[in-house]
This record gives sequence, C-alpha cells and structure tokens, in this order.
Amino acid sequence: MGAKTSELLRIVMFGAGNVAFQLTKSLTELGHTVVQIVSRTEANAKSLAEIAHCDFTTDIRNVRLDADLYIMCVSDSVISELTKNLPKLQGIVVHTSGSTSIKVLSGVSDTYGVFYPFQTFTKGRDAELAQVPFCLEASNTKTYQILQQLVVSLKGTPVEMDSKQRQILHLTGVFSCNFSNHMFAISQLLTQEYDLDFSLLAPLIRETVEKALKGNPIDSQTGPAIRGDSETLKKHMALLSEIDEDLRDLYLSVSNSILNFKHYND
Repeated sequence: MGAKTSELLRIVMFGAGNVAFQLTKSLTELGHTVVQIVSRTEANAKSLAEIAHCDFTTDIRNVRLDADLYIMCVSDSVISELTKNLPKLQGIVVHTSGSTSIKVLSGVSDTYGVFYPFQTFTKGRDAELAQVPFCLEASNTKTYQILQQLVVSLKGTPVEMDSKQRQILHLTGVFSCNFSNHMFAISQLLTQEYDLDFSLLAPLIRETVEKALKGNPIDSQTGPAIRGDSETLKKHMALLSEIDEDLRDLYLSVSNSILNFKHYND
C-alpha cells in the first residue's frame, strides 16, 4: 500500500446497504474515488454505483485489483465468505463490523484493519459523521495512521480499540439504539391502535435521552418498576393481556430487569 495519509484513495466498496451508501457518499464528497461497487444484488449495486459514478459487479471474480482501499460493508457471515474467495490484495482491506475480529482479514492482505462507525444508518437519509466515533484497529502502525487520517477527514472521532472492546461497544449499541427504538416502535403501534398521536411522546422521549446523556441513566430511571408500584404493574399487565400476550411478557421481563438492576446497584 503506497498511499500516504494525505493522498486521495481509490476505493472498492463491498456491499450496497446503509453503511456502504453513507460511506460512499461521504468519501466521494471528500474527493476520494470509489472505483467499484461489489454487491450480490444487482439493483442495489447499480443504484449506489450511479451515485459514485463508478462500475459495479455482482461477481466477486471481477473485483478490481488496483484499489488502495477495500471496505467491506457487509454482514458478518458475508465477511467470512469474502475472505475465503478473494485473491490476495495489495491494498488495505477493512471491514465495518462491530462484532467481527480483525483476524478474519489476515489472509486477504498484508495490510488490513477495522473501520467501524459507531452510528445508526438508514439508506436515503444523510447521516452526520462529525464527532461520530470510528473504532479503529489495524495490522500495523502505518495502516492505522491511514485509517485515522481518513476518519479525521470525515470529521469523525478516531478511537483505537481491540476486537473484544469493539464487540462490547457493539453490544451496548444494540441495547441503547436497537432495543430503545423497538420500544419506540411498540409505543407508536399502541398510540395508532388507540387513536392517539405519537407526537405526544416527543417531549418525554427527548427528556429521557437528554437525562441519559447529561447525567447518569442508572440514577435517572423512573416508572412503576423502579418504585415497586405493584398495583400499576398489575394494571398494565392486565391491559397488555387484552392486547398482545407477547407484549405483556416483554413488559414483565423488562420490569423485572429494572427491579433486579435497582437491587444490584443498591
């Protein structure tokens, strides 16, 4: 890999999903050249290639070999498959997975690493990368410096992190983002079902998030479970039993977790 941190890079992007969309858009805006999109789905590959003004392929045998950087924005299982089928590459090879070890890339290139943006992405929605933590790990110092400079150019925050730490951080993201959004979705469903406006929850959601970020979420927990309000818990359980038994069971499980968490921290 001859490119220095100050040079613009020629990039091959594996995948055409949410992360690939955002990174392709952001990197091309900085002047880097995405030379190829590689994706199993032709329609997605073509769509992203049109944004990057580059070629695309659905056949891994046609991967370009002249790139400086190869970014794998694919699921964990596909990363393993790619590493088994790709030829030895001269450029830097990175994946963007939160839960996959760096070691999976060791046979693909002599220069490899992890380039994991700790953010949620939705295709078609521009994500602000400024201050987003990028968890970085690399096979050597030079490769790390190149990845670090790339993050800085995106106005992100580079954070050196080993694979175990990254896996733990990814787990926290599932709790704080995926699980919390699922709770919002349940709330939206219930409001729609009973002719309530979901926007009524907006001040409550904002205040909850603000308290969590500015204070201590352990100390700011509220609600019937933390108070030990068994009567309210029973009423909610009875109501949910009429609506959806799965939601009732979820409510009970989370309430018990809150109660046990309180006792654990007493």
